[in-house]
Amino acid sequence: MNFGLFADFHVRDGMTQEDAFDESFHQVDLAEQLGMDSVWLAEHHFNPQRSVLASPLIVASAIASRTHRMRVGLAVQVLPLTNPLRSAEEAATVDHISKGRLDFGVGRSGIVKSYRGYNVDYSESRGRFMEALDVITRAWSEDQFSYQGEYYTYNEVSVVPKPYQTPYPPVRVAVASADTYPLMGRLGHPIFISANSPLPELQDRLEQYRTAWAEAGHPGSGDLVLRIPTYVAETAEQARSEPEASTMRGIRYLANELASAAASQETAERMLKMADASYEEILRRRVMYGTPGAIIDRLKRYEEDLGISGVVMEMNYGGQVAPDRVINSIRLLTEKVAPEFK
Repeated sequence: MNFGLFADFHVRDGMTQEDAFDESFHQVDLAEQLGMDSVWLAEHHFNPQRSVLASPLIVASAIASRTHRMRVGLAVQVLPLTNPLRSAEEAATVDHISKGRLDFGVGRSGIVKSYRGYNVDYSESRGRFMEALDVITRAWSEDQFSYQGEYYTYNEVSVVPKPYQTPYPPVRVAVASADTYPLMGRLGHPIFISANSPLPELQDRLEQYRTAWAEAGHPGSGDLVLRIPTYVAETAEQARSEPEASTMRGIRYLANELASAAASQETAERMLKMADASYEEILRRRVMYGTPGAIIDRLKRYEEDLGISGVVMEMNYGGQVAPDRVINSIRLLTEKVAPEFK
């Protein structure tokens, strides 16, 4: 199983932006030293109280230069907010700087604030995403190409550099809506999933993904990694209490942001209900907190029930956990949990 650290470059209360970069880079350095397999970078815009990670490819380049072994992934690059040719050029450049350690995670994001800030209509996000992904993979694969779409048009362009990896860096797509699972299966893309949905619902959607994958004639049966908030502590009580305030802050932020983008009143009400969920409910359904033994058991269940090949762990969900406790959690994960899956 691939063990990945999700890096959000959080801004804790009372922290400067300079401090936020320094603290997160320190955690990335530690993850490399302790043997984690990968680090994954988010993308956030226009929220100075949450994160300074607005340019994940630039940060990926910095991480690639200061590490030697870990893979560096995006979780995710929000494609509808970018010029796809620019993304293709920059990602290929990072792939060279890292000597082929880049994983190109992509998605649409459900945070409408980012779209409003960039003056992009969120209702166009799916169409822009699909066109951008097509443009990027063609730019990497073809010496020269032209493209005529609804949102992007290019005439006889030749993107330089081409990626270091052949034919290009692994592309992994974040999926959320039910119809995206079979679509990505047909296209043959590995996926990110989250633990937000009930297990039977996830299993049903993954069956659709794998069926579509097989019907399209792709080799294997698809590939998925689970992104989930994770916290490891010496005792069950520490694992429960230490991240509580930060976790509830993160849950309420996400629920309110998603509610503002909901396509229907029913969906908005469901998101707001999530914001009012108790911590006990969050512990049961949405996060993976516990002692090393409890985390091992939980991961084994995810392997069995979902067939995951890796996990991307947000070790400071909500961004407010004390830095020494985050480091302790990473250390316990790498020393006590990960060896059980190698």
